[in-house]
Amino acid sequence: MICSNPSATYDVVVIGGGPAGATAATFLQRQGHRCVVLENSTFPRYHVGESLIPHTYGTLDRLGLLPKLRSSHFPVKHSVRFVSPSGKQTDPFYFSETISGEAAQTWQVERSEFDELCLQHARDNGVEVRMQTRANSVLFDENGRATGVLAKTQGEESEEIHCRVVIDASGRATAIGSQLELKTEVAGLNKASIWGYYRGGKRRPGIDAGETTIFMIPLRGWFWYIPLPDDVVSVGVVASPEYLFAEDRDFEKAFGREVARCGPLQEMLAGATFEGRIRGLRRLAYRNRQIAGDGWVMVGDAAAFLDPIYSSGLFLAMASAELAAGCIHDALRCDDVSAEKLGAFAGPLWEGIEVIRRLIHAFYDPDFSFHKFVERFPEQRAALIDCLVGDVVEKDMSGFLGALAEMTPPPGPV
Repeated sequence: MICSNPSATYDVVVIGGGPAGATAATFLQRQGHRCVVLENSTFPRYHVGESLIPHTYGTLDRLGLLPKLRSSHFPVKHSVRFVSPSGKQTDPFYFSETISGEAAQTWQVERSEFDELCLQHARDNGVEVRMQTRANSVLFDENGRATGVLAKTQGEESEEIHCRVVIDASGRATAIGSQLELKTEVAGLNKASIWGYYRGGKRRPGIDAGETTIFMIPLRGWFWYIPLPDDVVSVGVVASPEYLFAEDRDFEKAFGREVARCGPLQEMLAGATFEGRIRGLRRLAYRNRQIAGDGWVMVGDAAAFLDPIYSSGLFLAMASAELAAGCIHDALRCDDVSAEKLGAFAGPLWEGIEVIRRLIHAFYDPDFSFHKFVERFPEQRAALIDCLVGDVVEKDMSGFLGALAEMTPPPGPV
């Protein structure tokens, strides 16, 4: 049975209570728009993607979350380091080379705690949050405009929740993308990932204790090594499925084999104990052919996911949510929720994502290395760090992309 409740009418319905959904709802509620977040799970809940990059600082500041992060137990992150299969290390890329002051540092976050912090902050700003509520489908009128969501809260009847704008912040589930069959692969980015957690892994001294370390493995695969609270480190491998599952399709066996093969990583894990269980994804990258329509927008992983190499996932989730919130506010204010009005943020966002995509493509080119690039184009070191910190949206990166093209052929258009 479906209940149509006239009182359940909002300016904005947000599908998903992760950082993207919480960010968009917080900004819009502050601007006077009635928002409700529908979250299928209960918090705290597990999620991967623990590393923030510095350019998230602005959004966190405008949200008002910085005081909570400063007082948290999350490790402070000042840099990223790349280690070759032989164990040779690049000098750390310190974010302070291009950013001054506190904004040059960021955090490695326990996502269950960070996501709950973001969603509670949305509540504190007046957002209504419904937990254990699944958005079964988005409602459209005869003209194809989104008008609400058919939702079901656990233990209750299904309900039509009407609104002026639907925000899809459902992550990899891509609620609207799946419903409208917009989701597609990203050519040239066929990667899989397997990950788990260790207690007691080594940490570097001083300000390097919280850095992200990238350990390269043969055939342009790599491990992440991310220090988390309570003496835990997140360790994950990313490579082509053909490589990872050549010997065995089992996540645990493939992960154990690759950890054992990576000598420099083994040194960091000496004495550490594995905790929890192995998780994995057989294909990481996807995108939607359209991320805004009449009455709806997608933000964060609901719109696209490319690759975890530069830890851009949380940044793009929160940045896209803030950009989209600005467009939605303007659209609601002038009563024009057309795709053109709601999707005005997409152009600048995709231009920034394209810079990251080009650098991801270069990273997987066996003839490319950061050391070679900086040696050949020393004047582009600052631009490279801009990419690593996320400073790529609404910024002219043509010089950097030109230099990159001289070292590795650009990928085909998305």
